[in-house]
Amino acid sequence: MADSLFAMARYTEASMLYKKNFGNDEKNNQSLLLKLAFLSEKTNDYTNCLYYLSKLALITPSRKLFEKMDKLASEQNLKGYEFDDYNYFIIFYRRYGDYIPILLLSLGAYIVFIMLLKVHRKEAILRIHKISIILYLIALLGLLNVPSLYKTCIVINENTFLRGEPSSASPVIEKVGKGHKLIIVGSIDHWDRVIWDNKIVYIRQNDLWHI
Repeated sequence: MADSLFAMARYTEASMLYKKNFGNDEKNNQSLLLKLAFLSEKTNDYTNCLYYLSKLALITPSRKLFEKMDKLASEQNLKGYEFDDYNYFIIFYRRYGDYIPILLLSLGAYIVFIMLLKVHRKEAILRIHKISIILYLIALLGLLNVPSLYKTCIVINENTFLRGEPSSASPVIEKVGKGHKLIIVGSIDHWDRVIWDNKIVYIRQNDLWHI
């Protein structure tokens, strides 16, 4: 029904139905997110538009999509949507994420097997090789946790305060408008610890949409 209303350009009614089918998880249909983003942009609701596009990027990340968000955010003077090397890595990892851990774990298992074989043969294992395998395992652990560690959010309220500590009594570092995208690096009670202009600040969770 929503698709029929959309085809007839009855966008307000279609948007209401699409939103009823929207869930705050990664199970949303790609077409649903694209149409919600389109309808939001059409009504100049750029916060919602960028939110839906960011949700879409979790499902089907692409350079074109990130560049679209970057362009749209730049036009509205919004921060946090810049297309950089880290975003490109996230695209690559999400696209090939099912294969990378298998490849790395296979390589790790092979290295451990060789070392055990050397021990069995009573051959010396160089110190640099021991250090290398430890560093490799640490790097592998970090890589496997990239998706869970990379969490973002969008400010949804105007005149939102960024504070130095997770308390309403803490001094205000800066006041920002809605639409900015932030990286979450932790949370305390009903506060999220986020990065803003390369600084760690705190913001109330009810001022955010988690992506």
